[in-house]
Amino acid sequence: MNKLVKYFRIIVVVILSFLLIIFPKDIAESAVLGIENCINIIIPSMFAFMVISTYIMSSNIYEIIFTPLFVIFNHIIRLNKSLFSVFCLSLIGGYPIGIKLLKELIAQNKNYSEISAVMSGFCYCISPTFAITMIGLGLYGNAEVGLIIYISNVIACIIMAIIQSHRNNLKVSDINISKKGGIIYSINSSANALYKICSIIIIFNIMLTAIESLLLVFQAKIPIIIKSFIEISNVVNLSNPNMASLPIISALSSTGGLCVLFQSYSLIGDDFSPTVFLISRLPCALISYLTTIIMLLFWDISIPAFSENQNYMFELNTNRIILVLVLIMCVILLQKNEKNLKKG
Repeated sequence: MNKLVKYFRIIVVVILSFLLIIFPKDIAESAVLGIENCINIIIPSMFAFMVISTYIMSSNIYEIIFTPLFVIFNHIIRLNKSLFSVFCLSLIGGYPIGIKLLKELIAQNKNYSEISAVMSGFCYCISPTFAITMIGLGLYGNAEVGLIIYISNVIACIIMAIIQSHRNNLKVSDINISKKGGIIYSINSSANALYKICSIIIIFNIMLTAIESLLLVFQAKIPIIIKSFIEISNVVNLSNPNMASLPIISALSSTGGLCVLFQSYSLIGDDFSPTVFLISRLPCALISYLTTIIMLLFWDISIPAFSENQNYMFELNTNRIILVLVLIMCVILLQKNEKNLKKG
């Protein structure tokens, strides 16, 4: 079995390397597009909340912010305050933020390793910004559609949280979390996480373009729904979206697509096993699918007729290459600054 996997990897690497050589223009354009998507969408929509959520946890502000919700859900979702706060932030911030916060809990206290492995299965949700703006308004022309998708994903995470927290007895005493580096630590940690996320997005764009270029030689195309499963942002390119396709899009949003799964996997690293996280995506997708069908029975929504999907992106009139270099320099400077602070 190991030999088969090894040979498969060799074949894939050889084919992709060959495609990179014979389609250099397409590959270069896909890399630029990936960089633009990171600068226009990912960084503006995620960076600020990543910094804020990390600061909330590292400074122990979560003890004040989420106490009212904790009192309400204390016996329903059996988590301590710090873990419950991570869960809440993951529902608000979007896909990789919950995984990132769990990883940071482990960095501060190794006793969270096994608990984080279980929690990764339900601290993973589409962001309301992406659901409402990109899918709701951008694809369907109606923000309520995006709200349905977001609610279905949140319900799936809550149901999984209830099941897993009772089944695995996650109701442990709060483990001491040391305060670290304040805002500098939060910025540095978020910049590093975004660097990994954006790198994977660019690589996936390149690989997808290489495969598409090969298929075009044989006058074939990758269906948009398959491309969306590989990289979730492709869902906005679906033609003639309708209510019948909405449950499928909700299920797809619950998984986040292969690209987002790899982003989360890269953030997990060796801190805990990703097995529970990956397995949990299937029941969450099914719950999102069924929840969307139920909501559509009671939620009357009209879709405006328009010829082309609207593209809701942040337009920056800046040289992309310079901006990327500045971001990389900021990460390096922040890392050095953090080391200097530790030295005193």
